[in-house]
Amino acid sequence: MTSDPVVHIGADHQHTTYRECDLRGLRVRGSVLDDIDLWTFGGELGSVRVEGIDVTSYVSDELDRRFPERVALRSLVTADDHRRAWEAVTASWSETLDRAEALPEARRHEQVEGEWSVVQTLRHLVFAIDLWLGGMVRGDEASFHSLGLPPGDPAEEAAELGLTPGADPTWDEVLAVHHDRCRSVSESLATVTDADLAVQRTRTPIAAWGEQSQSVGTCLWIVQKEHAEHRRYAERDLAALAGTDPGPG
Repeated sequence: MTSDPVVHIGADHQHTTYRECDLRGLRVRGSVLDDIDLWTFGGELGSVRVEGIDVTSYVSDELDRRFPERVALRSLVTADDHRRAWEAVTASWSETLDRAEALPEARRHEQVEGEWSVVQTLRHLVFAIDLWLGGMVRGDEASFHSLGLPPGDPAEEAAELGLTPGADPTWDEVLAVHHDRCRSVSESLATVTDADLAVQRTRTPIAAWGEQSQSVGTCLWIVQKEHAEHRRYAERDLAALAGTDPGPG
């Protein structure tokens, strides 16, 4: 049953940030709107209307134009599909890393509006590969690199997993680990078959998350999806750090 809506009249929400909130069904009426910046979870935009005009398709199409790897990731069926998509994802990330390389070291560690720095983003992608490829697909006993960064607040078992969320590695150190992990994804994709993709893996790589059961194909898709979505965020923040606006793409 849906609860009665909460109505705020005359409230002042200027310069308010809503992070990781459930805003489905949000209604804004007769209010002053300016400098509104919306970012959804994983780039998945539900129905959005502005002055009664549905802008959902426009935003989705524009994201696909700017980040074409999104399109490839929505139609992964065969092993060849996975390989082609990973080539597109890594090629796009290569361009993003070049932009990061052009910044001073301190800027690569700088957070924009509380979001992860590009160094932290790469650390999280290391964690994602270790979890979904190392832990789930391969069943490695000790799959996590110490520099991997889990989502949200560090889990109580971070030390047990061998993670050091509070570490302060250099750009070069993190870049080397991420390159190594991406190489392991490429090697796995080079030999995976269509039949392999359908094989179910049921494991508990992180005790706090409980038992996970996913197909090999889904695990590999998650690795690629993580890279595609976090590149969008990295591009946004690198533009801010460089003092430029990404513009229309």
